[in-house]
Amino acid sequence: MMAMIKSNAYGHGLVVIAKLLSKKYRGVWFGVDSITEAVRLRDEKIKNPILVLGYTLPRRLSEAVKKDIIITISHFEGIRGLVRLKNLPRFHLKFDTGMHRQGFQESDVPKLIRELKRFGLNPDGIYSHFSTASNRAFSEKQIQVFERMVGEVKRAGIPPGILHMNKTEGIINFPQSTYDMVRLGIGLYGYYPAKGVRLKPVMAWKTIVSEVKQVGKGEWVSYDRTERVGRDSKIAILPIGYWHGFDRGLSSKGEVLIRGLRARVLGRVTMDMTMVDVTRISGVGVGDEVVILGRQAPLEARRRRHLPRFGRGPLTGQGKDAVSADDIAKKINTTAYEVLTRINPLIRKISV
Repeated sequence: MMAMIKSNAYGHGLVVIAKLLSKKYRGVWFGVDSITEAVRLRDEKIKNPILVLGYTLPRRLSEAVKKDIIITISHFEGIRGLVRLKNLPRFHLKFDTGMHRQGFQESDVPKLIRELKRFGLNPDGIYSHFSTASNRAFSEKQIQVFERMVGEVKRAGIPPGILHMNKTEGIINFPQSTYDMVRLGIGLYGYYPAKGVRLKPVMAWKTIVSEVKQVGKGEWVSYDRTERVGRDSKIAILPIGYWHGFDRGLSSKGEVLIRGLRARVLGRVTMDMTMVDVTRISGVGVGDEVVILGRQAPLEARRRRHLPRFGRGPLTGQGKDAVSADDIAKKINTTAYEVLTRINPLIRKISV
């Protein structure tokens, strides 16, 4: 299996996730976006096989050789870049079977075979990517195209190496394209890109209340007087904003959990701070835990783990509600992928 830890492990922390998985599953592969991510893993003593799925600049190919990093070749310029090297990195070929992003197209295969034979190149693997794994008819067409292309390579006497195509949805929907390896992406983190499969998210994202104040009826909140309160209100200020990955689109409609209850964002999300309405949540005080993603643990469990305090009032609703990346995505018309990957990499990650 290849664990997709590209893009900072979908916002979960590249090194944290790699170390957890490599310790538990020694044979797992890692898929990353760039040579930069791959080199960082090697510098952290991660020895598992690493495939760079994105483009690698020619000047960095020597790093791939030195650190035993496998790169992707998806066009003829990539092949020409390889053959200029004295020592070649290992590589996988990427085939475009219908998404029309990276990859050699079916019409390229005859020329590709000639180039591989001309320079004596054998790939360590060949892979493709589903455009829309929830569309069965189109995905099956992609599988057929992939198998035709791989078949041509095999008939030319070139060993294809490891074949892989399935991502999270494909693993469940298309067992016929399991091949030699699967690439587990968003599912690794407890999300599924379509309805019908329920997984448990593995990450909670938290901050604290940094200030609490009373605001009179009719007063305005945030930049440009974004929102006017219709009653005397109690607001909590959170030290988190769009710089941290809490999207500006959540202005006046995002929700967080404080003391187990939902608190709505008031006014515009700013760069480093956000205001929320806690008028109906009793006992909120400075230092209280705020859950941005996930579920708030009951008070007794939190005391045992020495986590941030709750306020002084009753704990109504504690532990019964949760906020997911899908919930946030619906509010800002995007996907859980974007919500997760935009979490600032500088935010501290804690493994529990």
